[in-house]
Amino acid sequence: MYVINWSQVPETENLPNNFRTALAGKEMGINRIRWEHPTTLPPHVHDDAEQCVIVTEGEISFTIGGETSTLREGDVAVVPRGVLHSGESITGEAVFIEVFTPLRIENLLGFLGESFIAPERE
Repeated sequence: MYVINWSQVPETENLPNNFRTALAGKEMGINRIRWEHPTTLPPHVHDDAEQCVIVTEGEISFTIGGETSTLREGDVAVVPRGVLHSGESITGEAVFIEVFTPLRIENLLGFLGESFIAPERE
């Protein structure tokens, strides 16, 4: 077990105005995502993990499997493994927590593999 504050972990800009702070356990990855408006998360899938999104500040537009919702503070969305999803900022700043299970090693700082955004499926 370990305890750490998000402020102790480096934040990286992965897409324009899309910032990630990443932590990991042995079997899950936890990211703090901060979006500054405007930002867009292109459509992509995670064939290797299920994803949970928990909005802690602001609001975002999030599309899962073709269905778009506005997620606000306290809202939780689950993205099943292999389902196309995307998102975009609405206004100001929004913060949300992502949990991936199993752990997606490519989300961690310093990973030398490919981008975490997989190409859109046809």
